[in-house]
Amino acid sequence: MIAALVAVAAALAVALVVVLLLVRGRSSAAERLGRVVHRFAGEGEAPRPGEARLDHNSLDDWITYLESVATTAAMTANLAERDRARWQLAMNELSVGVVLVDEDGNVCASNALADEMMSARDAMALVGAGVTQLLESAQEGQARSRTVKLTGPPPQVIEISAHPVAGDSHALGAVAVMADRTDGVRVDEVRRDFVANLSHELRTPVGAIALLSETLAGEDDAAVRTRLVDRIGTEADRVSHIIDDLLELSRVELEGSMRQEPVPVVPLLGEVAHQYSEHARKHDVSLVSPAEPEQLVLHADRGQLLRAVGNLVDNAIKYSDPGAEVRLSAAPSSRADGPPSEVPADADEQACVDVVVADDGIGIPADETERVFERFYRVDKARARATGGTGLGLSIVRHVVMNHGGEVMLHTREGVGTTFTLRLPAEQDGAST
Repeated sequence: MIAALVAVAAALAVALVVVLLLVRGRSSAAERLGRVVHRFAGEGEAPRPGEARLDHNSLDDWITYLESVATTAAMTANLAERDRARWQLAMNELSVGVVLVDEDGNVCASNALADEMMSARDAMALVGAGVTQLLESAQEGQARSRTVKLTGPPPQVIEISAHPVAGDSHALGAVAVMADRTDGVRVDEVRRDFVANLSHELRTPVGAIALLSETLAGEDDAAVRTRLVDRIGTEADRVSHIIDDLLELSRVELEGSMRQEPVPVVPLLGEVAHQYSEHARKHDVSLVSPAEPEQLVLHADRGQLLRAVGNLVDNAIKYSDPGAEVRLSAAPSSRADGPPSEVPADADEQACVDVVVADDGIGIPADETERVFERFYRVDKARARATGGTGLGLSIVRHVVMNHGGEVMLHTREGVGTTFTLRLPAEQDGAST
């Protein structure tokens, strides 16, 4: 449409020049012609177009007609530009990149995301090349798609699809769509890993129970039978712990499952220490909790906090050597506290409470700190199996903290110890997941 208007403008300009030559001696007519030119150029307010008929050959009729054509053309151009801008803004709001080409392969329209992908000079340039190839096939009438995997960092998965655009009688061009499928692929991978890990974790104790039961059935020695029964009980407890942790993890992941109430922090730490005191005694580990009744209160789900802190204490005991110490503490803080290199630039001064569980245990290797919150992941697999660990405890901790709008901070040194800090907002407006 705009190209047609440009052609009209060119023809109109020629006509105006011719008429101007005819009116060299008439200043009023020349002034009107000047106003026509200004109006067509978009200067000043354009009047409503009147009906112009060439019933006479007078100069005034010609000028009136040209004024009407110029006004109509200007208004049509303005409407077309507004429509184009409206569609461009709408396309820019899409979460996918879109490119439309005509039958000659020339780009007719594209949104901001597509422009960004197509103009990239890094690994994303592979996406631009893929779009070009698929559009060429689509112009020939073949709908095609392709998945481009970029190693990153960060890794990305871009799905490209191109389809021909045709009218009733002939091809009009082609359209390509680029969609970022990274999150979906990651969720699918996590789901597959979860199913595989769960199958493995359950298969081991269930298989052991079956084998021990067969052995027990043919055993006459009372002492051996007692040991076998004890082993069966241990493996059954292991299955029970896995199921309990899975149910707990599912519960804390559910949106809206958090019940808020005022929770005094120091008494809560004392309750956790009491719950795990026998466990610590069996491992010859000292458990230290705050003695002073500090007035620190969280508006939170008390049950979830008990489970989260308890999981950290349980891990600290399991991964500490005999004679070691596990320390529980709490202190007021804010989101902006901490070393400058670790504090986000947009961190605010929101009042928080830091709940800390520190140990002198085996620590976590630096290359494994990013994975310790994954389901079923264990730093020391042999020790975890020996102590009955399921590998779900830290996943539960992370989701509990997320539900409360907080964050988990991990400081560790292999062979020296580990400190987990749960930084939780002092007040909560609602549950979040």
